[in-house]
Amino acid sequence: MLQLDAAMEEAASLAGANVFQQFSHIVVPLLGPTAFSGAFLVFLSTIHELTVSALLWGPGKETLGVVIFNLYESGDIVQASAISVVVVIIVVLAMLLLNICSKFLPKGVMPWQN
Repeated sequence: MLQLDAAMEEAASLAGANVFQQFSHIVVPLLGPTAFSGAFLVFLSTIHELTVSALLWGPGKETLGVVIFNLYESGDIVQASAISVVVVIIVVLAMLLLNICSKFLPKGVMPWQN
């Protein structure tokens, strides 16, 4: 937020916009695409990461990766497979949604956009 041009907010203030209007009409549209794509990329990286989850895991705080691994190790391969398929479907749907939404984002926000 520090890299945003303060002149835009100052101009809005001079035009009579209050702080909420400045935030909702200037800051959110400028930071929204970056925040959305950053949050989504973090979501995708946490879905497939098992190693860090296993290191930080505590009783009652299992991540999906740890749950699937524990089910597989305990011999409940059917349930582990079912959860894995659901996770894959969620990630594929999320990627399709992101691909559709990326058409409305500025070029260069998403790494695979040129």
